[in-house]
Amino acid sequence: MNLHTQWMTVMLMMMSGLALGLVFDSYRVVAGQFKFPRWTLPVFDLLYWLAATLFVFQMLVKGNQGELRFYVLLGLAAGAWLYAVFLSRITVLIVKWVVAAIKAIWRFAMRCVYVLIVLPFKGIWAGIKALTLFFISSAMFLLKIVLQCLRPLWLLIAWLFKPLVMPLWNRFRMTERCKGIWQGVISAGKRISAWLIGVRCQMRRFLDLFRRKR
Repeated sequence: MNLHTQWMTVMLMMMSGLALGLVFDSYRVVAGQFKFPRWTLPVFDLLYWLAATLFVFQMLVKGNQGELRFYVLLGLAAGAWLYAVFLSRITVLIVKWVVAAIKAIWRFAMRCVYVLIVLPFKGIWAGIKALTLFFISSAMFLLKIVLQCLRPLWLLIAWLFKPLVMPLWNRFRMTERCKGIWQGVISAGKRISAWLIGVRCQMRRFLDLFRRKR
């Protein structure tokens, strides 16, 4: 192997040492800024060293067909040293700035989603709920008025047709059937009320999730 090839291999290993230092510092800063769980750090360390080994081997193959010589290790160590002395602090500052920018963009995006989607949806839901309650209250009020107005007529009709209707009413067990229908209406009302409460709880969880992410 001639001197030119050896020199090129040393330079390639120095660049590899610089790249490994750059990636390691970037990974360390990102893991600290985003607060990765502790149990994931050994996994990421193992993945980093596996990738670093594969990367150095690929560079070694390109430099001198995979032959491991002393000058190869010397070039790799020199590259890592040069990075640690001259570029490590700059890299850490740049990566921190990039992470802070990403966090700011993410918070801004979440704020836009909250303002443009969640708040209008919340307002629409509150309006629908208010209109529903208003219509139900109005309907119940009108129904009470109508029933109060028709009560004397109903009592008169019941008194007139009681001798004719009561035998048929008792024969077909209309009292039990009416009770069953009324219980079914009550049960349906309870199910609808439980569903509305469930929807309300889901909406609160959805809104709380966005509030925590802002």
